[in-house]
Amino acid sequence: MSDIVCIATIILAGIAQASLQLSLGGLVLLYHNSLGKHRRRKTRHLAKDYIFGSCAITFLMVCTLCFLIGNFFSGALATEWLVICAGILAGSGIAMWLLYYRRGKKTTELWLPKPFTRFIQKKARNTNDGVEAFSLGLLSSFAEMPFSFAVYFVVANCVLHMNGVYQVIAVVIYTVLTAVPLIALKLRVKTGRSAVEAQKWRVKNKAFSRIFSGSAFMILAAFVLTYWVL
Repeated sequence: MSDIVCIATIILAGIAQASLQLSLGGLVLLYHNSLGKHRRRKTRHLAKDYIFGSCAITFLMVCTLCFLIGNFFSGALATEWLVICAGILAGSGIAMWLLYYRRGKKTTELWLPKPFTRFIQKKARNTNDGVEAFSLGLLSSFAEMPFSFAVYFVVANCVLHMNGVYQVIAVVIYTVLTAVPLIALKLRVKTGRSAVEAQKWRVKNKAFSRIFSGSAFMILAAFVLTYWVL
């Protein structure tokens, strides 16, 4: 497979994963609770550690799957596995269109088990140092795994089709793409906007976010079928 197709797949995958809302919602919670307890400088450091945590789990997941595919799947996923990944991506897209947010006009709460949602909210309220913020970022990204797991497989397969140092660059590019919404929120708050304003924007535009997320996953599924399977 050509490097252009690999890079295009990785970019689409990065956009699809970046459209997921749990990590972004966790960072909004962190800002909302931290700014009421800490100085703004400490809150900025907590947000930075949160983003590092989110990026760390993404980077490690891709590297781990590259190792597993390289050693247990003869260096690349077979066509059958790619079809399964595309099917999961398409199913995830449909689920996002229909079921991503809980019902309610003034909330962006996702369809997650209530105990897990309360646990993340509690962690966000009680985060007071960099280690806790880092672990919260890890947890938020890990909780997106039901939607992102197939994406990780597709990205790892692309990376294995590239050569040498380009593999590392590809993983870094993908990791940065997934963190763009988190970085954008951090810059927005740094320039004087509040986490409350960010949350109001998310509530106002959650229909667009749902449609965009579902469409991104469907486009990625179609791309995988077109260029990697057919």
